[in-house]
Amino acid sequence: MKKMYNRSIKMFDEPHSPEILEREISNKSINKGKFLTEAHAESYHLSMQLIRSVKPKNVLEIGPGEGYIARNLNTLGISWDTLDFNGIYKPTIQADFSKFDPSGYGEKYDITCAFQVLEHFPFEKFPDLLRKLAFMSSKYVLISIPYSCYGFRIKLRLHKGQHPVLNRSLSFYWATGLKNRKYRKEFMEEFPWAVHYWEIGRKGFMLSKVLNTIESCGLVINQKLHGPNPFHYYVLCEKKK
Repeated sequence: MKKMYNRSIKMFDEPHSPEILEREISNKSINKGKFLTEAHAESYHLSMQLIRSVKPKNVLEIGPGEGYIARNLNTLGISWDTLDFNGIYKPTIQADFSKFDPSGYGEKYDITCAFQVLEHFPFEKFPDLLRKLAFMSSKYVLISIPYSCYGFRIKLRLHKGQHPVLNRSLSFYWATGLKNRKYRKEFMEEFPWAVHYWEIGRKGFMLSKVLNTIESCGLVINQKLHGPNPFHYYVLCEKKK
């Protein structure tokens, strides 16, 4: 398969050329240092705030990457397990989440999370993945999904020393309505984890459709919001009693 297409270039919406992705895999450098970028740092911060707001004792995170969130919340006494198909970061469960059967796994978590993960699977698998997250949770499910949007944000912050005495922001975002992302067939087959099969705000994937799908899986939406990085849209859900 590798000889069937040009691996030295990226095309369409492919994030990197196959050669670069191969090099990152061999060097174990995929996603390393993401928390050092402003956009990702703000999303990590919001993820930790939302998790902490429900006061969990234990958490399961799908696709934890470098484990930045886990390392920080572990220091607060929160027990943290992870699930990932890749063994680089030594997940608690090494498995492809789309094929993982949670019925044979006895642990239940106060909250299950998946940040910027579910879009790497076709949308028709979205309900099943949500049900798996709900099955493994005793109460809460927290996800973030890419939101293809335009918009603006105005922020006012006044400080006294390092403590803000006024922290207000005004933001407004709207869907781009762009066509779904396009990749070479060979690229999708070789690097499915690098493909966004869908994003909120693109044609066929408006926010209302995504939220209705979430609710159809027996989840009650407690919070839904853009993060400071508006490309990351958060939904905090609770299982129906």
